[in-house]
Amino acid sequence: MVVERSGIRSVAKLPKEVKAGDLLASRAISLTPSRQRCVERFNLDMGMKPRIGCLTTHEVREHQEPFEDLLATIDEELDYIWLPLSSVNFSASFSNMAGTIVYYRSDHQSGNHVETERAGTLWAEGIAGTNGVGTCVIERRPTEVFQAEHFFRDFAAMSCVAAPVLSADAEMTGVLNFCTADPNLREDLFIMVSGLVRKTADRLNNHLFRRQYRDNTLLKARSEAGPILLALNDSAEVTGANQLARRWLNLEEGPLKPELLGTLLEVEQPSQADMHKNGMLVMRHRNGETVFKITRDRRSLSSSCVDRAARLRGTPSPASTRHKVADPLSVDEVLGDDPRVAKQRHLLSRISGSRLPILILGETGCGKDALARALHLEGTRRDRPFASFNCAAVPETLIDSELFGYTAGAFTGARREGNVGRLIEADGGTLFLDEIGDMPFALQTRLLRVLESGEVSPLGSGKTSIIDVQVIAATNQDLKTRVAEGQFRADLYYRIAGVVINLLPLRDRQDAVPLFEAMLKRLSDGRQVTLSAPAVEAMRRHPWPGNVREMKFTLQRALQLCVGDVILPADLMIEEIGAADRASSSTTETSDQRPTARAARALSERAAIVEAMRKSGGDASRTAAMLDVSRATLYRKLKQHHLRR
Repeated sequence: MVVERSGIRSVAKLPKEVKAGDLLASRAISLTPSRQRCVERFNLDMGMKPRIGCLTTHEVREHQEPFEDLLATIDEELDYIWLPLSSVNFSASFSNMAGTIVYYRSDHQSGNHVETERAGTLWAEGIAGTNGVGTCVIERRPTEVFQAEHFFRDFAAMSCVAAPVLSADAEMTGVLNFCTADPNLREDLFIMVSGLVRKTADRLNNHLFRRQYRDNTLLKARSEAGPILLALNDSAEVTGANQLARRWLNLEEGPLKPELLGTLLEVEQPSQADMHKNGMLVMRHRNGETVFKITRDRRSLSSSCVDRAARLRGTPSPASTRHKVADPLSVDEVLGDDPRVAKQRHLLSRISGSRLPILILGETGCGKDALARALHLEGTRRDRPFASFNCAAVPETLIDSELFGYTAGAFTGARREGNVGRLIEADGGTLFLDEIGDMPFALQTRLLRVLESGEVSPLGSGKTSIIDVQVIAATNQDLKTRVAEGQFRADLYYRIAGVVINLLPLRDRQDAVPLFEAMLKRLSDGRQVTLSAPAVEAMRRHPWPGNVREMKFTLQRALQLCVGDVILPADLMIEEIGAADRASSSTTETSDQRPTARAARALSERAAIVEAMRKSGGDASRTAAMLDVSRATLYRKLKQHHLRR
């Protein structure tokens, strides 16, 4: 059984030759009300030249402030799908409920870049006519507008796919939109991107829900439409429900009223004998359709879900699991079954519960962050905070304030309420310092002082706070070489390298195939999907420059694209993306072609970056210094030119 999704078609199981026709007909019907509004309510004429207004830089920053945490999450989520997205010339944006773009990401070197679409531009339907952002804001549902389906003729070359972004209370807070101005965009690629934007929006929505209710017990019921999430307090009362759960319970958006939920859900308190035996708690829908059986053991709550025979049509058939925050991997799952990691697994088991600092080494994407979180959750500090800080993702001028904190008014542009900083956030728990090899030398001295004394003094404050943190650091660089070159403090290295763990790159792992299958099982959300033998072989041969992270999102994309329950090599898109990378890196080899001025500049810039990286041995700080740019600019250029560190 599946949860009915009003206004949303699932395309995952339709034959490819049927999808395009069905979606064309569906869009023609669904966009009719928008076109009528443009004429009747907004008095627009499709022959008019649209005037897309744009905010000033200061105004854009003011509009971005309420979404600061969300925009960081969106940026991180897009990192994983940006390569396939940009390879088919799409940009990405997030707009507020006024239709104003407050976040924009695009490959400006692409000939299909949308010049009128950037941060600060206003795409409300009353101004821009039928379009992804404006129409999605009004109709509050995923919206697809393909080329001439836009109201204004000036936008006839554009294609956009938009989906609502929801708060933890299922209230719409903005729009995630993917757009391209490629007039030759194929319908099948448009359908693929349509699936990507919906999946990405769903992940964002569920991430916001889990973050809001991170201190609650979360029940997850799996359905073909996606996860049904319920948040329970310590009294087993439902305090939150995601969008699919609200549809199941027939609830509106907004904060939940306990008295209303009491009419829909009931909890059976177990007898003393049952509680002593297995601690089972039972929750069921009042109509008797579904029962969640929640069993408490020594470490956590685990739940299973059984169905009643007399369920109504549209009720999910969930297989529930108790999740804390985002169903993290365990230490054993991150390390895998490669025999070469047996010693490291044994070492980690020996130091569990100690205060020894841990340094995790490994290439980008091989699971350093996942291992750090697993070590925290399986250690004695699991009930205390876990604070993460990426030393390479924050501009050098902001590392000090973000890591050590600052008081209100400490400097121009500071938040009105100040910032406690990651060190104080992690007090009593774990501080994860990712990409520590990229920390500026001057700040290494201050960090060392804090780690040795436990004293933190935020910028602008005369007060000192005493903290107790377990430090887990990670880097993809050779810190011993950086120490020898004078780029990293030797005393800081020995302070963070109490235990050193080396994670193998995916291409070298002997357990790669079981890892593919295990990851697919985690991502399939209850679907019985398998990898065909040719798909397994294609994955086994692929070099995986992005390691486990790249593999995860390759499988997520394949789950959206596959027809039926078997993933084929074409669904993986490994060869297509590899070809796009090779084409990007070999454009200069065709001497009989005359590149445009823009393309020539791009090729020259790419060549300069490659040469600087070669001379610096791949060191980000030295490369940025040689190019006379900030590290943040360097990382943006690396992504733009499809270069990997």
